[in-house]
Amino acid sequence: VQKFLPEHITQINKINNSTGEHQTRLAAAFYSKKIWPAYSEIFVTFTEKNPQIKRTSISSMNTKTTPLDPLQPYFSNNTDIPIPKAIEKIVKERFEPITGIKFTFTDIATAKDQKNHVRISFDDDGGAWSLVGTDAINQKNGPTMNLGWFDVGTVLHEFGHVLGMVHEHESPNGNPIKWNKPAVYEWADQTQGWDKKETNTNILNKYSNDQINGSEFDKNSAMLYFFPASLTTNHIGTSQNLRLSGEDMIWLNKIYPGGTESPATFYKKIYGIPLKDGINGSK
Repeated sequence: VQKFLPEHITQINKINNSTGEHQTRLAAAFYSKKIWPAYSEIFVTFTEKNPQIKRTSISSMNTKTTPLDPLQPYFSNNTDIPIPKAIEKIVKERFEPITGIKFTFTDIATAKDQKNHVRISFDDDGGAWSLVGTDAINQKNGPTMNLGWFDVGTVLHEFGHVLGMVHEHESPNGNPIKWNKPAVYEWADQTQGWDKKETNTNILNKYSNDQINGSEFDKNSAMLYFFPASLTTNHIGTSQNLRLSGEDMIWLNKIYPGGTESPATFYKKIYGIPLKDGINGSK
């Protein structure tokens, strides 16, 4: 889940008297302003040194249609690595090579003195969520991200939010998803505990083209949720993607230039196929 800062919602409420749903949609206008400055150093800290959250098993992942990131088997088969160390390795090895962003992982005592840092909690009843982009600077207290479980795909998704990436299923550009809204509301209530407003915010609402920096709809993006076919009118669902797509890498490299490797070189190195194949349909 991507979260809004309460003060941003309040600012919108003061200048607009429309419905609550529209106010929430307007909040997405802040996304274009939440990109970190080029060559930023982002400080990351954890509320626990050795959290005991559940590690998603490989057997529960649909790896036939959504191949794993190569790091996932390493962590699944090496549970001696503490989860914070695993998160650091994922972020350092997946985001830093293709961006000019530096992630510095610190302990709580050091992090509290920094001007900008991501604070990760591990509440297993709190789901997985993150503030978007530079909102982490403005959130003075409490966590800016929560991981209620651990797997590589979830870490990539939430740190995508940290870098300003938004949900792919809410993209306005070539989005093919034909929602069966009554079915979506029922599913979201039963599986997520969301009311209609939360479902609109997290699933159904689309951004306008001037609110986001993005490509055409990318079915392979790490920012796309899994949705069963029963939630659409054309009976075509979406997959949960467990690694960064070619378009994800191109977008990150474009927004944050200065990485040590090009998206094409990096994609081929870690996934073993050309970048164009990852963009044109194959994983």
